Amino acid sequence: MLAGVMIIIKDGLVLGISRRNDSSKYGLCGGKVEKSESPMQAAIRETFEETGVTVNECVFLYERAEPKRTPEGYDFRSYCFYATKWNGEPRSSDEGNVKWCTKEDLLGKNGAFPEYNKKALEVLKLAYPSLLLK
Repeated sequence: MLAGVMIIIKDGLVLGISRRNDSSKYGLCGGKVEKSESPMQAAIRETFEETGVTVNECVFLYERAEPKRTPEGYDFRSYCFYATKWNGEPRSSDEGNVKWCTKEDLLGKNGAFPEYNKKALEVLKLAYPSLLLK
């Protein structure tokens, strides 16, 4: 299975979306890649569907591979991107609540997939050292 994930920054905060089944847990925008699209196209589409934000330009940050954990499971690959140009006012959707998150929101007890969020923010900081995150 493939997934595309998008990081959007505004004023040092990261656009996050809550889990559908737990509105207290926040993670990055993104989702599954459909057969007819690339991981980047999926990240852009999912970001718009989840938040109403249109990503006009983005750059690839890194790929992460997760082997299946059970015999009936599946291998998982995610591709993380950083939105360098975007527009629109974020809004919540059926997918979850949307808010501008601090690092603590994404990495702390309320972070959905905090290990993934941590890696994504570390790679982002390496690629863009002057970027300040709150």
